[in-house]
Amino acid sequence: MVLCVLRGSNARMSEQVRGTDKMRIITLSVGSIDTNCYIVIHNGDACVIDPGAEANGIIAVLAGQQVALQNILLTHGHADHVAAAVALKRLTGAKLFAHPADGYLLRATDNEIAKMLGLTEAVTPDAALQDSATVSLAGVDFTVLATPGHTPGSCCLYSAAEQVLFSGDTLFRGGIGRSDLPGGDAKVLARSLARLKQLPPDTEVYPGHGPSTTIGRERMSNRYW
Repeated sequence: MVLCVLRGSNARMSEQVRGTDKMRIITLSVGSIDTNCYIVIHNGDACVIDPGAEANGIIAVLAGQQVALQNILLTHGHADHVAAAVALKRLTGAKLFAHPADGYLLRATDNEIAKMLGLTEAVTPDAALQDSATVSLAGVDFTVLATPGHTPGSCCLYSAAEQVLFSGDTLFRGGIGRSDLPGGDAKVLARSLARLKQLPPDTEVYPGHGPSTTIGRERMSNRYW
C-alpha cells in the first residue's frame, strides 16, 4: 500500500494502491465542509464518487493521472456530495448514477442551504442505482446496497473481491449518519446499519466525511452502531 498526502486547490489527496489488480482509490476533501470525493482508478479508467465541489480540481487530478472518467456515482443527494456533478458530467461526458428516491434533493436548487453548498442547477442522473444491482467502478464490479435512513435514497457501494465499501453518510469512523434532517428516519437507518454489520470485518470503509476505517473496527469501537 502506498500513501501520500498533497496540498493544493483546497484538496487533500491520499492515494492507495490495492491488491494485484492495482485498483487505486484517491481521496479528495472538497467543499466547505470537507466532503470526501473518491476517484477509483483501474486499467486507465476512472470513476468519481460524490463530487461535492471543485469540479475543476477533480478534473485536474484526473488529467494528472492520465485516466478517462467513465462514471459518476452519488451515494445520496445532499448538496455537499453532488454540487459538482453537473459540471463534471458536462466536462467529461461521464455517465451519472443516483438512487431515484433522492431525486427531490438533486433538484433542490431553491433550498438556501443547498445553494450555500454550491448546488446551482438540478442534477439529472442518466441511470438509477438499484439495490443489489452491480455497477462498474472503472471496470471493477461493486454491488449497490440501498441503505436509507440518512436520506431515502442513500446507497453504499461494496466490492467483495476488493473488500472495499464506500459508505457515503451512512457509516463513519466512530459515528453514523444523521437521521434528523428532512427525509431522514432513525429506525430505517438502524436497519441499514444492521445490514452493513454483516459485511466481513476486514472490509475497508471509505465514508463521506472523515478518515477511512474497517467494519471490524466499527463493530468494536463505534458506540453509535
